[in-house]
Amino acid sequence: MKIALAQMEVVAGRPKKTLERMLHIISEAKNKGVDLIAFPEMCVGGYLLGDLWTNEGYCRALMKFNEKIMQASKGIAIAYGNIYVDDTINERVGDDGFHPNKDGRVRKYNAIYVYQNGKPAKRVQETKFLPEGVQPKTLLPTYRFFDDQRYFFSTEDVAKDFSVSLESLLSPFIITVRGKEHTIGFELCEDLWCEDYRKDRRALNPTKMLINNGAEKIINISASPWTYGKNAARDRRVQFLKKDIGKTFTPFYYVNCVGTQNNGKNIITFDGGSTVYNEEGLPLILGKSNYEEELIIVEEKDLQKRPIERVEQERVEQKYHALLRGIRHVKDMSSMLEQPRYIIGLSGGVDSAIVAALLTKAVGADNVMAINMPTRFNSDKTKDTARKIAENLGIGYEVVSIEELDRFNQELLERHDLDGSGRKLDARQKGNVAAKIRGTPVLSNLAAKYHALFTNNGNKLETALGYATLYGDVNGAFAPIADLTKPEIFELVEFFNTKVFRREVIPAVLIPDELFRYQKDQIAPTAELEKDQIDPMKFGYHDALLMEFTDFKKKSPEDIMQFYQEGKLHEIIGRNLGKNADYGYRLMERWGVNDPKVFVEDLAWFWNGIQGAVFKRIQTCPIIVTSKSAYGFDIRESILPFETSLVYDEIKEDILKMKKYTGGKNERT
Repeated sequence: MKIALAQMEVVAGRPKKTLERMLHIISEAKNKGVDLIAFPEMCVGGYLLGDLWTNEGYCRALMKFNEKIMQASKGIAIAYGNIYVDDTINERVGDDGFHPNKDGRVRKYNAIYVYQNGKPAKRVQETKFLPEGVQPKTLLPTYRFFDDQRYFFSTEDVAKDFSVSLESLLSPFIITVRGKEHTIGFELCEDLWCEDYRKDRRALNPTKMLINNGAEKIINISASPWTYGKNAARDRRVQFLKKDIGKTFTPFYYVNCVGTQNNGKNIITFDGGSTVYNEEGLPLILGKSNYEEELIIVEEKDLQKRPIERVEQERVEQKYHALLRGIRHVKDMSSMLEQPRYIIGLSGGVDSAIVAALLTKAVGADNVMAINMPTRFNSDKTKDTARKIAENLGIGYEVVSIEELDRFNQELLERHDLDGSGRKLDARQKGNVAAKIRGTPVLSNLAAKYHALFTNNGNKLETALGYATLYGDVNGAFAPIADLTKPEIFELVEFFNTKVFRREVIPAVLIPDELFRYQKDQIAPTAELEKDQIDPMKFGYHDALLMEFTDFKKKSPEDIMQFYQEGKLHEIIGRNLGKNADYGYRLMERWGVNDPKVFVEDLAWFWNGIQGAVFKRIQTCPIIVTSKSAYGFDIRESILPFETSLVYDEIKEDILKMKKYTGGKNERT
């Protein structure tokens, strides 16, 4: 039996394009003698469609594509993912009962369709409770940006509705090849990640049920987003299946999509990672390239190959490729035929430099135009650096002074006294006037003039603290680096200079030493909206705290205080920055937070800033996801007041009794 895994690009909302591509791949597979081809989860319409899944008409329109795919199954078996609107359930089960979706609408499945020779494939054990040739997803994720339970009914839900066992609904399909019947178990994405789904104190394991029901092979079709370490995590999950199932474990085929999709607030990349595992749960065959389409053809003899070891790209390189794919996805989001042009505010700082470099590599230098928008507060050093960066990248560059606009706007605002108090603009408010001029009158209008887009250049630390001006630098079509910490920005600079361009395109004047210290001739991060303004963040240290606050297993300020109290915080700081505990301590010492009073005051400032910036974050543009927990729809936030807890207050009192943070031997007064 020859099986093909179609690792294909899925463009959400473009089912006609997808169908055309699927039919082409099916034809290619037939020419290569393939007996069964498997496509990714929800490959017809895309996976991240939001509340379009609640639109019954749209779902039925996606189901219309099934007929052409079924016709294409003549001479081959095809498995693929699409929505199934189950409006024939009463007819199948022979009752007039009420069988809705959990939201009261018509029942819908995130499903696998299995066709062969122009008709639905048969199950080993047929059941009236499920449609012919259709297998719903069993485990529906609800974490991160996954919302399956909001939209879909699961196989487990069907079992509960009709008081039948889940095992009876997880039957392999029969695929006939040259007169011989093969029993293949099909499952969807999360069904592999079953260890955390529990029943009777054990993992609720769909793979095990399929094998117990006679599956000789398992095929998992997925729409699984990229995160760093995802392939290793998936390998561990397959190893769990092997351990849980034991000697009867069968070859396991995994096919994932490539491309990029979005949920309105996050741009999410899919890198593929399609893999074939042997009976020991070890990888035998890997997709050749991340983010690339590939038809992986597997013959029976290939299952006897020796296991292979994965060779992963380093973290910064993986994030670089995710960022490029995310930028290129904007074209598909906007229904453009070609990549758009971009206008970028190039300040002379490191963040806008990185965004300019990313845009240049993603869409080409001819499609990037940079402008520097100085006022009297901008130094010659930053203006010269901005010009040099543009020259190094080969992108267009103009200086658009906003000094005159800034003064006119300030004079206009000072001229009017709405409440008779004689109130004047303070220094911060004056700076924000300039920031708003940069974002709205200049960047947005120039973008409109040239039929271009402009970017939000904020990093993750700035996004967290709200260190940006609404209707100014919070604006933009999307935020390329808003899920990158400042240390990751500097790491990306080195990657660009040494690996991508192989020359210094982003000047060393922007790069601090390892403890984030700048020499007098360097440019420290600054918004240049006030005289001698320097960014207030404790770089490295605050980034490491933010990683704890936004990790998949999120920590609280109370946790941070307890780590400090126990003398463990420096270890966590070092680990989060890819360094050792000694480095973590030196960084804490560099910023003075080894002084308990400074630590307590700084933590309150930092957490209060994060909480106070929620109202800005919910108004910002889509963010490209590069971590396991990104602002946007990955981290869902309510606008809440800042208030310390009783635990916080208790630990604070204890910390203030300490003389100094010294690691595991904290001194007390």
